[in-house]
Amino acid sequence: MLSKDSENKSGPKIVLSKRSMAIDDSVFKLALGLPKDVISLTAGEPDFPSSDFVNIAAKKAMDDNFTHYTSSNGISELRRAISKKLKIDNKLDYGEDEIVVSPGSSSSIFLLLFGLADRGDEVIIPDPAWFHYSILSELAGLKPVRFNMFKEDGIRIEAADIEEKVTNKTKLMILNTPANPTGHVLTRSELEEVAGVAERNNITVISDEIYEKILYDDHRHISLGSLNGMKERSITVNGLSKGYAMMGWRVGYAASTIEISEKLTSLLGYTMVCAGSVAQKAAIEALENPRSKDYVKKMVETWSRRRKIVINYVENNSDLMTFTAPEGTFYGWINLSKSGMDGNEFSKVLLKEYKVGVMPGYLFGESGKDFVRISFATDDNSVDEGMKRIEKCLREHRK
Repeated sequence: MLSKDSENKSGPKIVLSKRSMAIDDSVFKLALGLPKDVISLTAGEPDFPSSDFVNIAAKKAMDDNFTHYTSSNGISELRRAISKKLKIDNKLDYGEDEIVVSPGSSSSIFLLLFGLADRGDEVIIPDPAWFHYSILSELAGLKPVRFNMFKEDGIRIEAADIEEKVTNKTKLMILNTPANPTGHVLTRSELEEVAGVAERNNITVISDEIYEKILYDDHRHISLGSLNGMKERSITVNGLSKGYAMMGWRVGYAASTIEISEKLTSLLGYTMVCAGSVAQKAAIEALENPRSKDYVKKMVETWSRRRKIVINYVENNSDLMTFTAPEGTFYGWINLSKSGMDGNEFSKVLLKEYKVGVMPGYLFGESGKDFVRISFATDDNSVDEGMKRIEKCLREHRK
């Protein structure tokens, strides 16, 4: 016999979990749900299409009916190509069995958090940092602990700032260089500070190097694992989304020990199964085709031009906004405190009245309260007009 509740015309209500309700959904509305009449300076992806030779390789894979599941850790040919790339570009020596291919670097990071720490353990994360790190840590049952990177003379990592956050529950640290959202490229000296903390406190570092190819001026990328003794204490995570304009292909990878790689393979098999078969073939072409180098160079030259547009606007309006020019990535991390507005307030006014979308800085950590992140991975006109409207909004709403 049906109860009175079940006879209710509206039917039973499906209720979201408390942990899912705690996640801030606004970021995806800003990144993916902006109206067409809005200038979007939010997207964290290259505005270039995948290269023609990558697309041709994918088509051939489909024509060859290479459309079935692959092994969960990725096809051997791709893992060999990644091994070669790591040796040449990063001075890292990993065999193919120490590399696991995943559906994007985010999935590698999540499964590593799950596989390397237990519920209640702590993960040290810079502040500011890509907001996924904290959310993925919490989804894995871990506690994110933040340390501030801001100094009076700029952005910098110092061992003392990390060390004071270490407890007996600290198991992991996540590092990102070049860094989202600041564009900061960690120097060898900073990496050595991190290495010292990891060694003294037996901490494993997940090194996210997804922006490694997007560098400006004389800045260069150094892999944490290439430092003496750090291959054994770090896991290198990377992918093809940013440097090779292969966003929607979803191909990432993690390089570590065989023991960790085997467990990561198992976790992938139970969750995401494997990266797409066709995408893996396309990734091999991106890594091995010599034309990729020129394609990357073309993209970086374009972003460098737009970076200069942003720098000029900020410098010409230093009474309203300031920032440290990005050394890598395609982001500008702009401080609005001189205007009297915080990043959240400003981004709402900017979107509503001036039709420009930016990311409020609070999403990236407490230190980002007075900041917004803009992406200049879009066309020149949008960057120029977007910055013009940002200037206008600040002038008309300054306090």
